[in-house]
Amino acid sequence: MIYAIYDIATTLSAPPIAGWLLVRPSMRPLLGRFRPQVSNAPDRPVCIQACSVGEVAVACRLVAQSLDRWPTVPVVVTSSTINGQRRIAELLPQTPAAWFPVDQRASVNGFYERLRPRALILVETEIWPNAIRIARRRDIPVLVVNARISDKHYPRYRRLRPLLKPVMGQLSGVAAQNATYAERFRALGVPEANIRVTGNTKFDGLITGFEDADQLSLRRSAALDTAKPIIVFGSTRPGDEELAARTWASVRSRYPAAQLVVAPRHVERTEDVAKVFSEPVRFRSQRAPTGPGSRVLIVDTVGELVSFYALADVAVVGGSFYPGVNGHNPLEPAALSVPTVFGPYMRNFMDPAEALLRYGGALQVTKPDDLAAALHEILDSPERTNKLVAGARQAIAANQGATARTLEFIEPFIHGSAPRE
Repeated sequence: MIYAIYDIATTLSAPPIAGWLLVRPSMRPLLGRFRPQVSNAPDRPVCIQACSVGEVAVACRLVAQSLDRWPTVPVVVTSSTINGQRRIAELLPQTPAAWFPVDQRASVNGFYERLRPRALILVETEIWPNAIRIARRRDIPVLVVNARISDKHYPRYRRLRPLLKPVMGQLSGVAAQNATYAERFRALGVPEANIRVTGNTKFDGLITGFEDADQLSLRRSAALDTAKPIIVFGSTRPGDEELAARTWASVRSRYPAAQLVVAPRHVERTEDVAKVFSEPVRFRSQRAPTGPGSRVLIVDTVGELVSFYALADVAVVGGSFYPGVNGHNPLEPAALSVPTVFGPYMRNFMDPAEALLRYGGALQVTKPDDLAAALHEILDSPERTNKLVAGARQAIAANQGATARTLEFIEPFIHGSAPRE
């Protein structure tokens, strides 16, 4: 009865949702999810579903290692967001890609009919009842990899347990990031025998450097002097920019030559970000300073944050100083040998944060007003910087290998040798 109601609801909601998308040009590409097409679809591929940008990065690592491990097994990568599709096109231009279907029976059935996947791999937390139930009816194994259920979403999943338990019970396997997430999947109905802790793939495939010519080009076009201190505040959210402005007032009084780079998580907020600074700012898209004395650069472009981290003397990870967001990836700057600072709210990146702190590879401040002192500590002490860099390298090295363990876990399902429930 529950799923009959769910099917009726998803079927009745499809036309108004499609109409809503149709009249919004920026959202119109999402209409492709109602009847996903795959150009040059290979025969019986592994389908990897990566919701958006972060999950696409995980998918990239899986694709690269799976093609090395199983060169005769084709792969198709799907996404359910516009940004995810763009990122797939950028990072995996040679890999067939498609929209993941909306969770409506006709869309899901049509998708499986056209693609005929040998397995469906869901990255992190992609629990779609019809996609999972229909796949299992078609004898398609469904696995969740790099699996996690955040503190924010777990209470909601618990409330939906009567609906989700039969779906979770049909998952062929869950490769969890850590024991906490593994227990959450078990509590929601995944058989314990189907769960394995394989680690967090975010430790794998990290960018550890850029070509000198590329960095020189970025430095020149952004008008940054690498002979003077550069602070990069990345993936900022509302509230972070005000913190950046307060902290910057303290830092610039102590380091008059310092430069600040602020990269908001969502570039559409750029104008609001600029308003919090009392001095002139310049924008990355302008490719030149707007006037003398402009030492604050706002990154209003997409996909360049990691490149700017590589120029930094210290990196600050946004989304971690106030409740609600629960952090962004601290491994990106740490892997580039950049001293890294974040706030108390890092639950979405619990494993990376804990690993860095355990090895002395990052600084965590307990309250926002401590940020300036942390930056002073790093900028004042080359010895402190060297210890943070060395600790980060140890932390990353000690936690790598999750992608390989994940592929070992899913291999029997890819080749049809896993036992059927």
